[in-house]
Amino acid sequence: MRLLLLFSLLLVALPGQAECRDYDAKAAADKLAKSYFRTPQIFHPARVLKVHSPSGLKEVASYVQAADKKYSIFSLIDDNCKASFIKRTRQND
Repeated sequence: MRLLLLFSLLLVALPGQAECRDYDAKAAADKLAKSYFRTPQIFHPARVLKVHSPSGLKEVASYVQAADKKYSIFSLIDDNCKASFIKRTRQND
């Protein structure tokens, strides 16, 4: 009886949704960020800044260089690793 109760509690505690891994979230964010420029280069690895609760959306920063200008592109990544744009900032201005 105790084993059945323990097993049922473990099933309830496990998350029901699949989550996009950090590696995949960074790749999706970089792909979206590079799509906004003609000749983009990633000059710094992307970073997962935070995971929103309870939605589980990840906020990721990508760092792109186009010509002599550097940009930070922020995006939200959902559970299916689909990226959506939040904002862009230019560095060293």
